[in-house]
Amino acid sequence: MCEEVRNEIKFEDAMKRLEEIVKSLEEENLDLDEAIRLYEEGIKLSKLCNDILRSVEKRVVLIEKLNGEYVENDITNDIYGGLGQKE
Repeated sequence: MCEEVRNEIKFEDAMKRLEEIVKSLEEENLDLDEAIRLYEEGIKLSKLCNDILRSVEKRVVLIEKLNGEYVENDITNDIYGGLGQKE
């Protein structure tokens, strides 16, 4: 998904649309073409949401590190391999 689209869609809006897509795929009797189109849109939105969350997490880690409050936890260690640990 291009950067322009990422900047135009808020996380909350993307999640709401993703929920609508899941509901449609689960409940509606869709033809194959429509189901594939919705599935593809859902995959793109899922990636977008994941990218946004990773970006926000990196910002939080940086802010904590800059404020001298950085405490490594299991999630941060898994994602960053222990980078940015306080010594």
